[in-house]
Amino acid sequence: MTMKRRVLYLCLSAMLVLGTVLSACAPQVTPTAVPVQPTKAVEPTKVAATAAPSKKLTLALVTKALDNPFWGYMHDAATKLAAEKGFELIYLAPTKANNLEEQTRLVDDLIQKKVDGIVLVPVDTKGMVAAVERANAAGVPVAISNTRLAGGKIVTFAAIENYDAMTLVTEYMVKKLGEKGKVIILEGTAGAQTAIDRKRAQDDVLKKYPNITVLASQTAEFSRATALQVMENLLQTYPEIAAVVCGNDEEALGAIEALKAANRLDKTLVAGFDANADALKAVMEGRMAVTCDQRPDLQANQALQAILDQLAGKTVEARTKITATLVDKANVDQYAYRLK
Repeated sequence: MTMKRRVLYLCLSAMLVLGTVLSACAPQVTPTAVPVQPTKAVEPTKVAATAAPSKKLTLALVTKALDNPFWGYMHDAATKLAAEKGFELIYLAPTKANNLEEQTRLVDDLIQKKVDGIVLVPVDTKGMVAAVERANAAGVPVAISNTRLAGGKIVTFAAIENYDAMTLVTEYMVKKLGEKGKVIILEGTAGAQTAIDRKRAQDDVLKKYPNITVLASQTAEFSRATALQVMENLLQTYPEIAAVVCGNDEEALGAIEALKAANRLDKTLVAGFDANADALKAVMEGRMAVTCDQRPDLQANQALQAILDQLAGKTVEARTKITATLVDKANVDQYAYRLK
């Protein structure tokens, strides 16, 4: 081996030894263990439970007839309330006015349909009790409007006091007559408490005045056509009639037709009751002396509201009194809205 190669060999050997020594002297580095976080289970997203939409209530209004504007006022008011409160309204009435059998059937049909409540204007105070009791047994709440019922369980009775209101009308007529004269009474439908109360008021007032003579008292069934026929017959019997006091406006309007046809309207005062559009026009024109507003809108709506309140768990008054107002020439202009 040449000298040059020996030197090179020694250098390489020295470098190898030095590298080994340095490696042994270097500090040992222990790898740091990184803790692994456990994976959390992903919880399903909670969706707020949506309340099931509340059931739309169905309420019914059952009146006595379809041919009297008074019931139309009740129907109109109830329709507006249904739109405001969000319930469905069913409106029914006998096709033959004041027919007990048909009204009974209508109520029974509503019970079978499981309506949520019924507002009833009974055609007969006693005759409709059985139908209302069947509604009670079926759990259908019933409110009575306008005409009192003689039995059954009811939510409320919404009406004026017919006796008091007719007392005002009859006293008004007595004053217009100067507390003297010959009078005809046209009564309402037999069996209806409204007719009974109004007739009792007429009798009680008139008998207080010795110079008032009641020539006749006959039913005209709360009907314009019937009143026309009855009055025509009475005009033939009685040549002098100072006043006709009627159970409602329809009777008064029928009496006016008969008096006008006989050329005797200018000598006879006529009183109505209800303040319907034709009666208000007759008052304006001087053909009718007075009528009485008994707020059909409130009679319908306060009875319906009573049912809604009871269904909502609220306390309801058993009697809902509505104020009646006399309407004559002095204040009839306030009712012009009913003529539209």
